[in-house]
Amino acid sequence: MVDGHLDDETYLLSPTRGGKGKFMSGRVYSIHAETTESFVETFDALDFLANQSIIFVSRYPASRLLEMLDLSEIQCYWLTNSQSTGALEPSLEKINHFCESTISTGEGTLLMEGIEWLASLHGFDAVLSMLRSLSEKVAMSTWSIYLSISPLSFDQRELSRILREAPEFEVTNTIVSHQQNHESGMNSESNDVPSSVELDLNDDGTPKLVLLTRLPRSGFTKQILQRRILQWRKMGLDTSEIESSLYSNDLDEIYAQYVLIEEKVRRATELERFVTTEIHDSQERTVALFRIRQLTGLDDLEAEYFSN
Repeated sequence: MVDGHLDDETYLLSPTRGGKGKFMSGRVYSIHAETTESFVETFDALDFLANQSIIFVSRYPASRLLEMLDLSEIQCYWLTNSQSTGALEPSLEKINHFCESTISTGEGTLLMEGIEWLASLHGFDAVLSMLRSLSEKVAMSTWSIYLSISPLSFDQRELSRILREAPEFEVTNTIVSHQQNHESGMNSESNDVPSSVELDLNDDGTPKLVLLTRLPRSGFTKQILQRRILQWRKMGLDTSEIESSLYSNDLDEIYAQYVLIEEKVRRATELERFVTTEIHDSQERTVALFRIRQLTGLDDLEAEYFSN
């Protein structure tokens, strides 16, 4: 049962009723979570409806969320004053405008954390006023909003006022995750290095770069790219350049960016092999390996080491 709405045909059916996850649109709910990780764990266990937009407004950038969440089906926005792709300024006016414009068309689910942080920045009453406004707007839409709320961050009166606007969403039993619907396809990806495989290490303890099989355009998805990014990160490579492409919905553009990075990784792998075997000055070697891992200055390093 969700917030006692037994007669609403769109309430979340529990497994004991033989149903699959259905989500009530036109409502704001709170999910009690003390950390981003626990919030992600909760909503990632929910069975979102197919062909609906899923948007996550987080205090973490996509590079951090990548380690805990499949971003291939989720649009992520980072609450920050930093000017970068996917950034959302933590201004209540900007957040309210973003949310209202998002839920004004189509249908989907909007997930948001950082309410406690916003309250510390702007005051509890201002944040509550924004939640009331969103509650009114979403009631006239086919969207649902789920807020991460840490009960320990508010006093009892404040928490009660929040719950009046965003009743607690309780997940009873385990609902099949939308992520599990794709697991078989993900596991069959022949180019993946299993996470249990240990990479060979250089003398300084850093993992050696491995040139992975190039991903073909046929069957290429954001999900597959995300797994490849995680492999590169495990090797210690800076993947920020390709991570920004996950915000795009143009697979041809994303693949073109992937091909550019794949070529950089190939060049970096060749450079690392040369540096680790031929460069004996420890300072020069350390600087070169750092630049290789950052995928910067590859032209200069190739000119210096491979020109003759």
